[in-house]
Amino acid sequence: MSITNTLDPPATIGTMARTVEELERALRDGEWLRPGDVALVLGASKSTVVRMLNADPPEIRYRRKAGTGRHRECHPEDVLTKLAESRRVHGDQ
Repeated sequence: MSITNTLDPPATIGTMARTVEELERALRDGEWLRPGDVALVLGASKSTVVRMLNADPPEIRYRRKAGTGRHRECHPEDVLTKLAESRRVHGDQ
């Protein structure tokens, strides 16, 4: 018997990765998202989202996730506003 047959499959940390559509649905349902998920929804890098959070005043409001130290969650209304801005056709009023 091979040693690979006796090892358990690797465990995942947290939840499975969600699609952009699932994340947008979660935002519309009022779920606060992590910066990495917001980056995926906005089609931006995580660094860009962090800069938005660190701006004074923040471009996206956030809260500290309880019990995780410095981990932040982004306000769903602000993320939806940024998403609408990114999808706006330039030249439209």
